[in-house]
Order: sequence, then C-alpha cells, then structure tokens
Amino acid sequence: MRQAYYVKALPLLDPSCVHPSEDLALIREIVLKAGAIAKAAYEANNSKQWNKADSSPVTEADIAVNDFLEENLQAARPHYGWLSEETKDDNSRHACPRSFVVDPIDGTRAFIDRTPNFAVCVAVIEKGKPIAGVVFNPLKDELYEAFLGGGAKLNGKPIKASDSDQIKNIHMVGYPRKFRRLDFPNMNVTVANSMAYRICLVASGEANATVAFTPKSDWDVAAAALIATEAGAHITDIRGQAPHFDTETTSGLGVICAGPNLHALLVERIKPHLAQFSQGRDFKFLGTRMSDRKSKTEDMKAVQLLHLVIGGELVDPNKTEFKDLDAVDFVGAYANFEEARKAWKSAAQRTVDNAHMRYFILHAHDLLDPDGDGIIG
Repeated sequence: MRQAYYVKALPLLDPSCVHPSEDLALIREIVLKAGAIAKAAYEANNSKQWNKADSSPVTEADIAVNDFLEENLQAARPHYGWLSEETKDDNSRHACPRSFVVDPIDGTRAFIDRTPNFAVCVAVIEKGKPIAGVVFNPLKDELYEAFLGGGAKLNGKPIKASDSDQIKNIHMVGYPRKFRRLDFPNMNVTVANSMAYRICLVASGEANATVAFTPKSDWDVAAAALIATEAGAHITDIRGQAPHFDTETTSGLGVICAGPNLHALLVERIKPHLAQFSQGRDFKFLGTRMSDRKSKTEDMKAVQLLHLVIGGELVDPNKTEFKDLDAVDFVGAYANFEEARKAWKSAAQRTVDNAHMRYFILHAHDLLDPDGDGIIG
C-alpha cells in the first residue's frame, strides 16, 4: 500500500532533485550533530537569553544550532531554499524547487525551564508539502523521521498512530486550561512545549491527540506533519484545513493532530468556537477564570486558590507593566478574595502621591513545580 502511494506521488517531485530518502539521510546525519550542540548547551546551562520583537524567547543555543544547520545543510544542497525561525526570511523558499524548513530548538521555553521537551526540527519541502523530515529530542535520545511514502520511524523502528471513537478519557497533549475554557470532556492532558514533539508523540501512539489553538509557524509543524501522516494520523489547522508550507505567510491557525476518527471528532468539537478565533489573535477567551477551578461534581471540593497582592511603579499607568521588577512590592498571600481585597485597598493608599504606582491581586490557580513540567495548568 505504501509503495503504491509513493509511486503515485513520485511524478509530483522535481526530477532535478534527489530521491526524498537521500534528503532524509542528509538531514538525519546533520540533525543528530545539531542535537548534540543543543544538549551540550543545555548541560552547560549558561546560554544567554533574551526576547525577540514578538516577545518570544531565544537563547544563544538557538542561534548556535541554527548556524550549524544552515552552514551544513546549505553546503550540501546549495540550490535548496531556506526558512528558519532564527533567520530572516529571504523568500528563497518561493524561488527554489525544494527548501529546508528549520526550527533549531522547537520548545525554547522548555530549554530555558530545563525540561526535556524540546527538539531540533528539519523538513525538506517541495510544492508546499514536506517530503522528508526529522524531529530529534536530544535529551531523550528520540529521533523521529520520515520520507514521503516511506513510513515513519522512531529510532529506526516503524511507528503508527492510535485512534479513538471518542474524546473522553483520551491522552491529549496540550494546555489543560484551554480545554476547560472550551468545555471539553474529561481527558488525561499532559504538557509539552515543543509543537513538533507533541505531534510526534501522537505519531508514535504515545498520545492519542494534540491540539494547539494559537497560531503555529511552518517551522513548528512541517517536519512533524510528515512524520504524523506517514504514521497514519491526520493533521490540520483548527478549521480542518491541511497545512501548506509555501504560502506568503509562515503562520497557520493552530493544529489538530490525531488518528482519522478522533481527528474528525476534534474538528467537530472545535467548530462551534471558530468565530471566536476569527475575531482576533489575542485569544483572551481561552484564559483561565476563577469559575474554571470550581468542582463540577458536588462530592469534590473546589480547587485551592491563592490570592497574591503585589504592586509597583508602572511604565505606563494605563498598562500593567512594571518599571522595575526587582522593586515590586509583595504585600502578601491570602486564602480568600475578601482578605486579599482588604490588603489591596490598604496598599492602594500608597499610590496617592504617585500616579504610576499601582497594586494588583493575582489569582494563583496552580503552583509551579520546578521538578515537574514547568507549566502552570
């Protein structure tokens, strides 16, 4: 069956390019070496970090891995285009028969938080579709790979996605608070920062599905998308549209990846909410609310909620950005809202002579566990 599918797809490939399996062999070799660079930087734990213009984090390790990949991949295939999260888009991907699509460290937040859920990702794209892809988690020594029509593998062994005829009780990879906000059925939800790694967990059958509601870029998805489809899963955006990786934009609206039956159920489950996603890209309606933490059954107690009162001088009195985080005033932590409000009101008296001084109540829904996944649920 796979052989027939591949022969059928072969005429779509540019005859001037090598067989996809040769591209896979190349990117596998180089990604393994790039993963060693990322792992060494993780173990050294001294990479400088900063925020990019879009406020997303980046580290010296991201840049070092990116530079290694670009130098070695472009040297081996100088006629291929290039698109990477850490390189300015030169639009070469529109001018070349094939292109590399690269995320040097997908899951930079996991790298910074020192959790093992980041990956080095490289895909080869032709006519908007991936024909070879590798996703490598260097800390777990897990190498996912696929080429068009050749099946998907994890560390050299074939993998296959699972499927389900219901959403309830599945193993979902995502962010629990977002599923609560959209009133999904009860699921076993785990968190992983890397979108590519999340998709690969579905491809290997370790998870049943992954859903991301916010925009994801080509470099987050391209390599893993091929691995997932070669493993028998379906992958689309949250509208149910298949990804295409040579459009003018490099960003798509979310991801749904699961076995065929479960994928269809998830698309239908999200469909009633699509209008909310179309109104803008802040998606604040997905944020946690206090009501989300109340027990849905009478025989269970409400989840503990902690109220923190803090204050400080703001950069702009109309925004909530502190001028100096080191000078933030911690008033106290309170078990109920009324106590917190009294403390807030008392502290607010200190703002009379300073229009930029403000106090706030923070509702802490969960505690961050440094030995856990590093994500507040």
